[in-house]
Amino acid sequence: MTESTPSRALVLSGGGGRGAYHVGVLRFLEEHEWSPDVIVGTSIGAVNGAAIASGHTAHSLWALWRRLTTDAVQRRAWERLLSPDEWGHLLDTAPLRRTLVEEGWVDPSRINEQPPVRHLRITVVEMETGRLRVFGNSPDSSPGSRCEHVAITLDHILASCSIPLIYPPTEIDDVAFWDGGTVANTPLGSAVDAGADDIVVVLMTPWETERSRPQYTSVGGVRGLLTAAQAAFEWALLASFQTDLKLFSRTNQVVRLSVENAQLRVENRELKVRLQQQPPAQLQPVNLLHREVSTPVIISPQRPIPLVDVIRYRPENHEQLYQMGYEDARAAWAHAGRQVEGQAGS
Repeated sequence: MTESTPSRALVLSGGGGRGAYHVGVLRFLEEHEWSPDVIVGTSIGAVNGAAIASGHTAHSLWALWRRLTTDAVQRRAWERLLSPDEWGHLLDTAPLRRTLVEEGWVDPSRINEQPPVRHLRITVVEMETGRLRVFGNSPDSSPGSRCEHVAITLDHILASCSIPLIYPPTEIDDVAFWDGGTVANTPLGSAVDAGADDIVVVLMTPWETERSRPQYTSVGGVRGLLTAAQAAFEWALLASFQTDLKLFSRTNQVVRLSVENAQLRVENRELKVRLQQQPPAQLQPVNLLHREVSTPVIISPQRPIPLVDVIRYRPENHEQLYQMGYEDARAAWAHAGRQVEGQAGS
């Protein structure tokens, strides 16, 4: 990749142990020669995004996921849940920090090369204020971007994974941070701010479209309560993305109207010149604060993934999620009108 403005962005949502789904999607994209210039990651999306920015491909990243277990990510810390001396949490992520280093998931020196091989964006939330912050290994050129150009470290990645109450907050420069998914689980705006105009969004929650409507149903009892809890959790994760998508659509509408207005002004000036029979004046190009961006390709599961898989890392689950991600990517790619290799007529 050159230092030119990035054009392709991959947005990876949070979802903990569901993260093998991302890798199946990545495999499909690589097979179709679609490679991101920008990667925006939240929570496990930050882990996978940092791995890709470190040079991993779908093949090498899948090799890491295939042997990833719960013990390599977290350990019990229930005694700290009600501790008066620190923020209470059920699990500790010290094993994840060790795994990311010793197993070769991330390479900070590669991530922070200048220019970077991939423009990485990681989202976190300030624990005390609830303010969303975006850290990037390169600056954004878009006006009003909230991206903070820093050297990405393991702390930034772990901060994005610090689910409240489940894991402890992560401190960076004396500021404590929670998981970015608590405010924006799928930060579409960060991809636009980075300059991308071809965006693929990977959700791990079913996304209601014309071709699918997720169902959260069960019959009474404990199962009913758990199902209701999962539905509430999933809808909360989708809320910020729905807001981003609406803003995205409205911004495109404003851009289209601005372009049409600029064209009308030019036509009016040309008409005035003809009526006055004067030589045409030099017309200045129209500068727009925003640009129109193509509708993102949204890849999501067709059915809900069990909520417990957020904190459970099992190889048999990884295999299912990997295959699910690949197949869902194929379906979404075709639904978006893009060519799918191997299909009739392609």
